Amino acid sequence: MRRTAALATVVVTAALALTACGASGSSPGDCDTDRGTLTVGLVAPLSGELANIGAGMRNAADLAVRQANDRCAIPGYRLALDARDDRADPATGAEAARQLAADPDLVGVVGTYNSSTAQAVQPVLSDAGVVQVSPGNTNVSLTRGANPVTAPLRQYQTYFRVVATDAVQGPLAANYLAGTGRTRVAVISDGNTYGEGLAGEFVKQFQTRGGQVVLRQTLPATASATARDATVAAVRAARPQAVFYGGEYPAGGPLSEALAGAGGPVMGGDGMVNPAYAAAGGQDGDLGTTVGAPPESVPGARGFVDAYRAAGYPEGYGEYGAFSFDATNVVLDAVASVVNGRGGGEWSTDQRPAVDQAVQSTDADGVTGPISFDRFGDVSSDAVAVYRLVGGRWIPERTQP
Repeated sequence: MRRTAALATVVVTAALALTACGASGSSPGDCDTDRGTLTVGLVAPLSGELANIGAGMRNAADLAVRQANDRCAIPGYRLALDARDDRADPATGAEAARQLAADPDLVGVVGTYNSSTAQAVQPVLSDAGVVQVSPGNTNVSLTRGANPVTAPLRQYQTYFRVVATDAVQGPLAANYLAGTGRTRVAVISDGNTYGEGLAGEFVKQFQTRGGQVVLRQTLPATASATARDATVAAVRAARPQAVFYGGEYPAGGPLSEALAGAGGPVMGGDGMVNPAYAAAGGQDGDLGTTVGAPPESVPGARGFVDAYRAAGYPEGYGEYGAFSFDATNVVLDAVASVVNGRGGGEWSTDQRPAVDQAVQSTDADGVTGPISFDRFGDVSSDAVAVYRLVGGRWIPERTQP
């Protein structure tokens, strides 16, 4: 197990807690909590079309907080999760972040899922000096600025993420399609930060591989049926061998259904690989990529999966539960190292910069794999996987590396 020396004891205890007491949900037994409560915030889509993703994120973060309380992670304090709904809307997310940041006992925030929401939340938390660790954002610009290749620039020292970016995910999809002999692809994106970034990375790599983008269109997720039909007609006329969609499953599923395989399979990113995709219209044979390997296939994730199920949450942990668990523990371990060390056992908002530095120094074995951050706040691991829709279910097909 890899960990900085300051965090070693905390993490070893955390790993044991996964099977020993992580599923109990009990309140701290013999822990001293006389100094009060410290809050971990979460900003995620807890309502609307992406609510199933947000629920898994919230529950996994809650599990990490429960386990931290069970092991008395920060003597003198009880830890609590304050989960806020961003409705996948940037303005709502920014307001949620402002409300959380106003709490002097807030030690960090887990979130967001949507990259467009992150763009609104980042400056709010940065101004307050509050660390933010995302379990789901994949747009490259969030850590490397508007020119990530020619002039990468980190704008927010408080922002980190535990997932690989679209600079990894998009090229993997392009390489996969090119490797199956497909040389003509139509590319459709939803106009949002995530979808456009993912589609752009796909196009660059597909063309590098000698592929031809025979159609490039933007179809907003809120577009009318008439607009979708026009896009479908354009795809059919272009006669691609596959369609790459930069967007999320609520709009990707109906697009796939309308195409009915006319342009070959539809392939998308992690926003497509959702259990609800088939019900939204996704067709068998469609493809998708995700950040990270399937949790069930990662030896270190077994304890998390078992503890999550034993805890009795009504919703599944989904594609981002394991990442949310890791993100929460990154925050908790950093806070513990600061409060238990240089803080002399007392928390104050003056320690927020030290928490940022502790997160930057993370060197851990999470349930999703190794966790450390580069100078931009990106996780060092770049594992991604390809899934295929079979019988209405996403089945893992390939993991890289």
